Amino acid sequence: MNSKSRLSDPGIILVAVLLFVSAVVLIWWPTDIYLMGISLAGWLMFGTYFIWFLLSIIYVMWVEKKEEGKEN
Repeated sequence: MNSKSRLSDPGIILVAVLLFVSAVVLIWWPTDIYLMGISLAGWLMFGTYFIWFLLSIIYVMWVEKKEEGKEN
């Protein structure tokens, strides 16, 4: 059995990234900054949808690469 650190697991690392991005949006939430009639927090949430999609692609590729390495 391999005793690698859980902190190097792709899922844990990507959850930390997701929590960081969510924290940035929630910290900005109370401010009254508007761009084209929409709150800046709303724009940040919309923009993060692309980050979530990119992170999901990175996660799948990362896990497949790790599993391929285990098989060889």
